[in-house]
Amino acid sequence: MPTPIIDSLPFSTSKTVSWIHIGDLHMTRPGEQNEIDLGRIVDEINAVYAKGGVDFVYIPGDIADDGSAVAYEVVRLHLDRLEIPWCGIVGDHDVHEERFDNFRRYISDTLYSRFTIGPYRFFRLNAFSIPRPDSFALEQLQWLERELQECSEAGDWAVLLLHCYPSDLKQGGEDLKRLLRRYPVLLVDMGHTHYNELSNDGSTLYSATRSTGQIEEGSVGYSVTTLDNNVVSWHFVELDSPELVAITYPPDERLVTKRTNSQPLNGCSVRVKTWAPAPVRSVSVKTGDLQTSLDSQDGVTWEGRCDITSLPNGVHDLEATAIGEDGKEHFSSIRLRVGPMPKRSFAEVDQDNAIGEWRERGLLGTQLGPNKNGKKW
Repeated sequence: MPTPIIDSLPFSTSKTVSWIHIGDLHMTRPGEQNEIDLGRIVDEINAVYAKGGVDFVYIPGDIADDGSAVAYEVVRLHLDRLEIPWCGIVGDHDVHEERFDNFRRYISDTLYSRFTIGPYRFFRLNAFSIPRPDSFALEQLQWLERELQECSEAGDWAVLLLHCYPSDLKQGGEDLKRLLRRYPVLLVDMGHTHYNELSNDGSTLYSATRSTGQIEEGSVGYSVTTLDNNVVSWHFVELDSPELVAITYPPDERLVTKRTNSQPLNGCSVRVKTWAPAPVRSVSVKTGDLQTSLDSQDGVTWEGRCDITSLPNGVHDLEATAIGEDGKEHFSSIRLRVGPMPKRSFAEVDQDNAIGEWRERGLLGTQLGPNKNGKKW
């Protein structure tokens, strides 16, 4: 069975990178609900997102609930149907058999690697270098530091694909935190929590997407993340609701870090990405009494400029409206910060900087998962 290898992918003319994150599958056998849901998610990706604007699909570990070949084989049958590239990493459940054989056979023969898309470098990390479900050991740190140093010297930006928060690591966590402080890591994208969460420590963002196979809150779905001029946007999409309007630039003030491009005071470039079963015919943005129509070359990425000189310093809602050829309207909004950011204080522990509830993005703030308030799976 061939193993997909991602070394580099083309950088789109929109100068953005987007990926879909399918949360921890915890697959056991064919016919279970998570297998049915995975099949429906793959169908939705192929029908809506594979048309354009999404670069790859990411599976964050805990692919096979017991690490068995039967579970991996079920997952691989669906991944082989994807019409866009995909990658996966190791989670604690993937090594219940205390070996990597099944992961190597069905997901990737490499346990960690790097791939590039334009000025962004993505690092697949293995948080279980010791193949035991309780190890949480990251041992590829020397390799990672060399890679991050090259990334910094080239003026590129990094995204880490990791199963858990760095603070959850039992081995290598402190060294990884040092690398996060030193090198230009925009985002750590994770699974493991079983719930959706965004965290901001002032330098790096952390995103966790809820599980697919062991769900304790909300509906099944997947997240869509976009990088646009070093700005991170994140949305959770419920299955069977694939209409997404994502304001990818400027940043929401909750997701601004010292590594995020600041917004100029005298004007505002605005970019929006849209996906829907029916083609989108128009997109406009509005803040206060200011409204601007955006233009698009590909029907996915829309761009324009909003004059914000009349807005006072502070936080303003920036709303985007997309209208499809079927007449349906779709909406999204961010909190736009005009003027300097206020001083913030940040906790030492990464997950203690969680931004909390944001229901429009699928962040319920209840933390119903095995590591916080949920069941002991």
